[in-house]
Amino acid sequence: MQDEDDERQDLERALYARPTGDDRDEALRAEAQRAEAQRAEAQRAEALRAEAQRRHLAAAAPEAQPAPRAARPARTTGEPSTAAPPTRSRLVLLGAGLLVGGLAIGAATASVIGAAAPQPSSRGPATATGTPTPRATDRFAAIVEGWAVTTDIPTGLSLISGDAEVYSPTFETTQNDRLLLTAPDATRICLALERPDGSLSAGCTGLEAFFAGDALDVVGTATGDDTPVYTRVTLRPDGSIEGGFQLVATPGPEA
Repeated sequence: MQDEDDERQDLERALYARPTGDDRDEALRAEAQRAEAQRAEAQRAEALRAEAQRRHLAAAAPEAQPAPRAARPARTTGEPSTAAPPTRSRLVLLGAGLLVGGLAIGAATASVIGAAAPQPSSRGPATATGTPTPRATDRFAAIVEGWAVTTDIPTGLSLISGDAEVYSPTFETTQNDRLLLTAPDATRICLALERPDGSLSAGCTGLEAFFAGDALDVVGTATGDDTPVYTRVTLRPDGSIEGGFQLVATPGPEA
């Protein structure tokens, strides 16, 4: 455990350290960037799997409940006895349904998560208790309230957004970067960072998973005033944005 902590700390220091021109430092920096990307991707994948399993269990719970049995008339003398439905068959069918559901969870994607929706009960409308939870699409609309719809969409982002609207905040960043936010198919949320040199970085996650607590990160590197710049921006479910940049100094000629 201590060795893993030491290795993680070495990678973090390499990620934010100024380059010295040494090949080993550059290799550590590349490894740190790769490890950071893998960590973020693993967190997003875990959130998607958890959300898919939660939705499947929520949808399967009403179906697993046996329907109420109607009262049977009293038997009279000589009337043949009616056999009760076999409990074993019902349990076998229920087990098969759970097995199929488990296989479906393994093949679920972000688009399936957003498209899944609970079916209305055939027993009539249920009485709501407490304060209803806002839908993910409504919460997204609240985040982009005050943002401006933009038609100047980079080519790379237009392939992601499709027909969905793309929003840009009205505030300016220190490095004159442009933040862009969109929700393709109302099932995903994507944050993009466009640098003044035209480079584009983007990250996406499921809309439900995002509002369940999975913050969205995007990082980018570019050259500003002949100096490499590393930028990181984080969008949280409450709409807050955190970010910063680091100028990466290039080593000068030796004296």
